[in-house]
Amino acid sequence: MESIILNLAYILPLAVLVWLGSGFRLALPAKLLLTLLLPVFYGLHWFGLQANKGWPAAVSLPEQFQLLAADVVEPRQGSDDGAIYLWVRQDDAEPRVHALPYTRKLHETLHTARERMEQGRTQVGVLMDDENAGSKGARLGNGRALEFRDQARGALPPKRSE
Repeated sequence: MESIILNLAYILPLAVLVWLGSGFRLALPAKLLLTLLLPVFYGLHWFGLQANKGWPAAVSLPEQFQLLAADVVEPRQGSDDGAIYLWVRQDDAEPRVHALPYTRKLHETLHTARERMEQGRTQVGVLMDDENAGSKGARLGNGRALEFRDQARGALPPKRSE
């Protein structure tokens, strides 16, 4: 919904300017209506931008990614179901936040991955089918599971002879 509002906030004022610039004459009530509606669309634009700031991506996790950070919100009795937020980077793209439903197994898997990160080992998340997950992976639903592994170390460059 926010993307529709943002698109309208950009397109409508431009369309009005093109229409007015093309020489059409408007009646006074139409001019007053446009004068009142344009600030409303600018306000919607501002609220649309605020709604998109810092919220988790509305797309699924990539098949493989580098785990940068995580935040676990445990479920509270009678309040909510809890959530796990992962800040991830795929290849060299910008980092994104993804929200996953809380499960105890995913929390434990993530705790282990964070301990390895504290030891300086970069963690790579890998999505896989449930049947391939084994005991290390945490089931996410929809037949998918998530597992964290140490990133393979790259080979060192060859030594230069002097």
